[in-house]
Amino acid sequence: MAEPAISYEGWGQIDIFMRKYLQMIDPLELTYPAGEVIKSSAAQSWLVDNLFDRSRWQRLPTARYSYRVMKTLIHILTVAISDPEEDGISDKLMYHFTKELVTSQKDDLASVQEKCPVTYSAPRFDVAQTVTIFETPHLLASGGDTGHRTWPAALYLASYLCRGGKDYIENRSILELGAGLGFLSIFCARHLGAKHVLMTDGSDAVMALAQENVKENGVGQVVKTAILRWGESCVDDIIPREQNGTDSTQYDVVLAADILYDPKDFPALISTLEQLFRRWPHLEVLVSTAVRTESTFKSFVDACRKKMKQTRGLDNYFRILPIAIRVEPEKEQIGFFHSTFDRLRLCIVTKPPEDISSDSSLGSTIDMLEKWT
Repeated sequence: MAEPAISYEGWGQIDIFMRKYLQMIDPLELTYPAGEVIKSSAAQSWLVDNLFDRSRWQRLPTARYSYRVMKTLIHILTVAISDPEEDGISDKLMYHFTKELVTSQKDDLASVQEKCPVTYSAPRFDVAQTVTIFETPHLLASGGDTGHRTWPAALYLASYLCRGGKDYIENRSILELGAGLGFLSIFCARHLGAKHVLMTDGSDAVMALAQENVKENGVGQVVKTAILRWGESCVDDIIPREQNGTDSTQYDVVLAADILYDPKDFPALISTLEQLFRRWPHLEVLVSTAVRTESTFKSFVDACRKKMKQTRGLDNYFRILPIAIRVEPEKEQIGFFHSTFDRLRLCIVTKPPEDISSDSSLGSTIDMLEKWT
């Protein structure tokens, strides 16, 4: 008897599972397809050919991760199969399961230092938009370096940009602060039509890894890199002008994701923002952050508010305003999967026109910030 075809709903379950698997979501938090969907030999063959066969694909998750995922899949299949005469666990799946088990037998130090290809899929079904970033997420626990993984606020901002904020990026010049491994910059260059992107970070080691990711995603013609340490580096030195004093690149938008985690850095960050606004007064700075503590986020808003009061009417005056967008619950996300354990917020920092620096306009801006925080 011929096997029943996989239903539309069944393919939907497999697609979400694949997206989360390639993003290396914790196996305990993956959304696995139902046993009835994957118990056919055709479904199991598709899973092996597209997710577990390393002879076909080079950018798959680590063997240790794949082994854990396949172990759960095999358990789901064991429960779902009621008649071994009709259904069973395929030899191909068991072969690759055993192979991954053997390959994953590495010492703990090697697994900590291992670079993992993490593939992020945009939250769209109409077109495939992916970015693969090589990360070493376990170094966070062992070495305290936050730059070795992609954080929720970057995924949150990317979700907004690909759905309703593409106009910020398309045919525009972008500068990213605290870029880390480069996910946001690469996504803007590869899928959102950015004209030029300058990716910056304060860590030489992290920026070297980011350059590898730029090459991996084939966006080296659009994305350039530079070391920019807030409060220390001079923007004019990092981005020199032409001999006649003009800018070869007029930057339009600054992206900054998950950079508001240490209040001690805020004065240096604001100093760098002031330099950027003096150079390009029309800049729009999109700041995405996970609010881990209300006091930390409020410290940043207070620092901006203090700067407003100190500089109103002067050329380096700027303001910060919230962008109200819905945060999707984790169960509803279809791409760029991110935790919502910490509250996520998105805001825009700008330098208003001269005539908006009046006391009344300043007061309304501060009132809005008071309500927001």
